Amino acid sequence: MDSKNLWVVVETEEGVAKNVGYELLSVGRTLADKLGEQLVALVMGKNVQAVAQASIAYGADQVLLVEGDEYATYNTDAATYAVVTLIEKYHPSIVLYGATNNGRDLAPRVACRLETGLTADCTGLAVDPESKNLQMTRPAFGGNIMAQIVTTNTRPQFATVRYKVMDAPARQAEASGEIRVRAVPKAA
Repeated sequence: MDSKNLWVVVETEEGVAKNVGYELLSVGRTLADKLGEQLVALVMGKNVQAVAQASIAYGADQVLLVEGDEYATYNTDAATYAVVTLIEKYHPSIVLYGATNNGRDLAPRVACRLETGLTADCTGLAVDPESKNLQMTRPAFGGNIMAQIVTTNTRPQFATVRYKVMDAPARQAEASGEIRVRAVPKAA
């Protein structure tokens, strides 16, 4: 199955985005352009339409918006089910999460359910346009060595990225993009 597009999970809390999501849109924009793919922000929460609009202003071509009472505060089961459902429907090639408490909870659960790899706490990201492999850099051995990790055999490729290691892009108020509201039925 072909995978395409780079996703950034823009985490929200009480209707406001955590800044790491916007930072990831900056690096995501660069990587998506190198791959010739779209940059998609995944926004979940309650009353987060403004976050969806801001995600476009920070570089997303498209936003998948999942809203509802069950997303008002972070819930592991609801978030995992929603993300897995959307990934199985759209097949992104790369998914980036902030290395927040919630991102560190959600990313491995989704990766496990999809039977793919995850590199945690990345401090650098690059992409090989030919193989479309994400090259993830993270500290190893107590931070004395930087390891480069590549997920070659499975998609999507997952990474959590530390807060404040990337610069947030300048907000472009005139930017345009598509917001696609997606209903995700509750898990049985």
